Amino acid sequence: MDYPTTIFFPANTPSETRFDQAKSICKRCTVKKQCLKLAMNLQEDDDRWGVFGGMNPMERRVLRDQIKKGLKDAL
Repeated sequence: MDYPTTIFFPANTPSETRFDQAKSICKRCTVKKQCLKLAMNLQEDDDRWGVFGGMNPMERRVLRDQIKKGLKDAL
């Protein structure tokens, strides 16, 4: 699959739908889990942009917190 990076790293706008196209692509991706794991292994301060593994930065921040609290298994 060859998509423009702007789909996965959209302009920083207040729109809640700015990540929808990327998330739709991620749903069909065969390396979705590996992609999310890559982003989750970044330092939290370095993980502020883009969609990885079908999750935007805020969703990954919530997942990190849940993992730290033992509410979710680590990837």
